[in-house]
Amino acid sequence: MSLGSIPVLCIIQARWNSQRLPGKLLLKLGTETLIERAWRIASECQWELYGWVSVVAIPKADEASPLGDELRRIGAIVFAWDGPEWDVLGRFYHCAHRYRWHPDTVIVRYTPDDPFKTPGALRAAARGFRLPVEQGGEAFTLAQLDAAQQREGDEFRREHITDALFPSRVPLLPVGEGWTIDTAVDYEAAVRRYERGER
Repeated sequence: MSLGSIPVLCIIQARWNSQRLPGKLLLKLGTETLIERAWRIASECQWELYGWVSVVAIPKADEASPLGDELRRIGAIVFAWDGPEWDVLGRFYHCAHRYRWHPDTVIVRYTPDDPFKTPGALRAAARGFRLPVEQGGEAFTLAQLDAAQQREGDEFRREHITDALFPSRVPLLPVGEGWTIDTAVDYEAAVRRYERGER
């Protein structure tokens, strides 16, 4: 995958409802909520990659949630989709086409409940370096996203879109690497790591 002069689109995947840890994107590391931290890190890339734009894609109902309030507070660009909340693939597809048209456009998928990503990891993913989404975000072209949207897929694949986008080559996360905050225990571990200065 080559960037050339085609601008990158970074889509930050977010929603208010979380079955295992409700409201987790408003949990804090230091002074920042997880969604604020993700928005800041993604926005830092725009100064180094041509035309980089970051957008937070949320379910339409979340505009009126505390997450929506937080996104307005931090000044994020928001795409609110009125399709099914579980259909993350559909949300990405419609968000990507709102902001990009070229089939070779690189889309970076950023999940903010993995708080120890860095701008460098996002830029590496955008340049085609394959990383699990928990480490640096996934990157794919608009054409790949279109193909995944057109394929028949069950609800699981449309919600957990790595399999839909990369059906034959999903990268595995090495043991002990990557931080996904899914439970209160995960959050406590992330806070300890943050407080030790491991950013």
